[in-house]
Amino acid sequence: MRVQNLCILHFCLCHCLIRIMAGNINIGILHSAHSSWIEIMKNNGYRNDSLTINSILINETEWWALQDLSSAKIQLENLAGIVGHYNKVVAAVSEHLKIPYFVTSMVPHETDTSQYTLNMIPDATTYTAAIKDLFQHYKWTQSGIIYDNDAASNIAARLSRHIHGEKDVYDIRAYNIQHNTSADVVRWALKELREKEFTNFLVICTPEATSMVLTQALYLSLLSRPNNWLVVNLGYEDIDMSPFVDSKANLTLLRLMVDPYSGDCALNESNISLSKAIHHDILRLILNKTVSDNSSDNRVSRKNVRKSVKEADMNACTGHLKFSNGLRNETFLQMLVLQGIVSGAGFNQVWSHLHNRSGDYKAWLIRLSGTWRSGKKSLHERVQPSMTYSKMLQDKDDIFGDKILRVTTLFEPPFVQPKNKTEEGKNGNERYEGFCIDILEELAKLLGFKYNITLVHDKKYGSWKTTGWTGIIGELIKNKVDIGLAPFSITPNRSEVVDFTKPFMTKGTSVVVKKPERVVWPFQFLSPLSRVVWIAIFVSFLFVGLFLFGVSRINSDRKEDFSHNLRDSFWYVWGTLLRADLNVSPRATSGRIVSCTWWFFSLIVISVYTANLAAFLTITNAHIPIDSAADLAYQTEYDYGTVDGSQIESFFKHTKIEHYSRMWAYMSLSKSSVVQRVENGFERVLKKKYAFIWDSPSVRHETASNCDLMEIGTPFDLRGYGIATQKDSPFTEKLSLALLDLNDRGILYHLEGKWWRRPNCPDPRSSAKSKAIEIEVASGMFIVLLAGIVLSAIVCALEYFITKECRRRKAKGNNPEICNMQPNHNHVPCTVDESLAETNTMLTRTLSLSLGDSCGNSKWES
Repeated sequence: MRVQNLCILHFCLCHCLIRIMAGNINIGILHSAHSSWIEIMKNNGYRNDSLTINSILINETEWWALQDLSSAKIQLENLAGIVGHYNKVVAAVSEHLKIPYFVTSMVPHETDTSQYTLNMIPDATTYTAAIKDLFQHYKWTQSGIIYDNDAASNIAARLSRHIHGEKDVYDIRAYNIQHNTSADVVRWALKELREKEFTNFLVICTPEATSMVLTQALYLSLLSRPNNWLVVNLGYEDIDMSPFVDSKANLTLLRLMVDPYSGDCALNESNISLSKAIHHDILRLILNKTVSDNSSDNRVSRKNVRKSVKEADMNACTGHLKFSNGLRNETFLQMLVLQGIVSGAGFNQVWSHLHNRSGDYKAWLIRLSGTWRSGKKSLHERVQPSMTYSKMLQDKDDIFGDKILRVTTLFEPPFVQPKNKTEEGKNGNERYEGFCIDILEELAKLLGFKYNITLVHDKKYGSWKTTGWTGIIGELIKNKVDIGLAPFSITPNRSEVVDFTKPFMTKGTSVVVKKPERVVWPFQFLSPLSRVVWIAIFVSFLFVGLFLFGVSRINSDRKEDFSHNLRDSFWYVWGTLLRADLNVSPRATSGRIVSCTWWFFSLIVISVYTANLAAFLTITNAHIPIDSAADLAYQTEYDYGTVDGSQIESFFKHTKIEHYSRMWAYMSLSKSSVVQRVENGFERVLKKKYAFIWDSPSVRHETASNCDLMEIGTPFDLRGYGIATQKDSPFTEKLSLALLDLNDRGILYHLEGKWWRRPNCPDPRSSAKSKAIEIEVASGMFIVLLAGIVLSAIVCALEYFITKECRRRKAKGNNPEICNMQPNHNHVPCTVDESLAETNTMLTRTLSLSLGDSCGNSKWES
């Protein structure tokens, strides 16, 4: 390198340099990097503890030649580093004076590497290797290339030679528009590629030229399928894709990695860009382990910066920062896929460049598709779809570090609920308790992270509205929180915008109603047996009585009092059924067989009746017209609904099951049936005839703590509960593995038992024996007794008047037939002679029995 080239550096540095102050680091900033560098310095501070960074503008257009190298050394001896695009004169001077030169553009491929020229942008060789890998990954066998710069020309030349090897030649057609980027030239090149039936297009141009190429492709309908596009960004300025998001093209953008979630990146998704990420990493390199080397003036020299860069080993915004001879040890490139506009989406869901339009941010969205990394042997290791840089680090690094995770939640007992109000002085995370809170504590212990819990402002889980996503889902998308902690149902719609961990609980959907008021029935003692059984017993009583009368009549000696045998048969059957002590029983074999079977029948009936009587006297069953959720669709007694915007509402809205579709039609027409909060649903159940459809764990908890509620049927629509995180969050997999570990060790089972205790409501059947019988329940027995007494009094009166009439008529010598029909027992004889005759008959029977007379003509014994 000639001396005059080394001496040209006295540009405006002589009037830009300032006198060194104690603790200052002087960094020369080339004009090409000035605006981005100043913005990074403004947002990230000028100081590192006691060190202050002084940014000195260097205008390359005002150079003038120095007479000798010693004069240049005098002017540059206090400069600790230089930042800007590549310039061969600046590179030569930094090499001679050993000043670290942080290059923010691609270095020409013919330039020799130097430990003082630090390439922040990968070289053409690295990009060529990445493009070859993507050709193989996408299985491209042909491609048209459009480029407009020297570095892209070098890449196109390398690609035209071979992809896999010398024998594996691809059909490559390259067009150089470097000297003419007019629309006509670009259109001509695209038309020619279309005529040659090329469907794969590789664009390696500046942002302006790239926009021109894609615009003409849009006009020619080349952005539609089956055409595929790969756009490579070799610079450090973002390429604006906003005009093409509506085309929904199959387009992939390849650029240097930009990941705000890597460990040493202080930028966030709201203001990050490729240029800011590069300058941020340069600042981190300068401040990495930089200390003063002079105790008297605390001055930092270029030697300190060189040491800081040499010892650098960090995971920054653009990937891994570790240099060897001016080149990165490992390069990470980012593959972004064009998706479409989603207003208000967070950076972790989509990687976006935001434009301020009338105060409203609208994003062109290109969603992260994958990562390419150098230094790996296999294609599978180099090309990793759906993998961010920070996610790739989580298996070997501590992804949490000292970061305090932002956790949002909402109240839904027993998952999350406020602590006892009597506990004063609680603040922060101590204000909350519940099943989910305990799980979060266990995860924090296992993974070693800190967290801060807040409540979501609208108290909703999250659903899609015309204004965007609401609730916790919306907070995650907008990057206001890191974790959504709630009993989240994992659904396809939610999984498109956020990630979920493995389920920590399986839930179903249940129906809860208020226990209906029970009406006491005076004849509750009839409840142990159904109406059909009672009818069957009565028919059996009649049949056995008649049958016993028949067999007794066949075996009878036809005495004159046998006409009363039918009454005696029914009396005998009724008495044995009620366990009465009777003085007579049939003596004939056939009659005794009937009696034995009736006794056995009576024994079973009485045993079953008495076994259930106590429970039915103390338990009053109420009628509920529904036995399951499906029954709600075919009844009109209960109003029913669920929470607005919930997963359950979405299930009813999209289901194809007939009765559930019918229920959705009712809920959609009756807007009053849908509630806004979970707690509103349970309150409405207690106040009205309302069936609330909600998650079975919450229903189980409410019914266990509130004895006025009851669950109907068995749960349906089984799903899992998961913890929500931002899309492509590095925390998701770690949290999932930790949840699986907690489940294997039985901790989740233990916590579930802690918060879902057995119901506190007393079981009516278990307390039936000890519960006192109320008069309302026992009133039926008194009614039967009173009815019997009244009936007996009526019959007694009738018998009295009939007997009196018989006596009067016999006294006159007129013996009517009605007097002969009077029973020969339990009445006063009409005359003294009749009384003596009856007594004589009884004594004769008694004497016959005592003498062993079998009385074969009579089949009843007394």
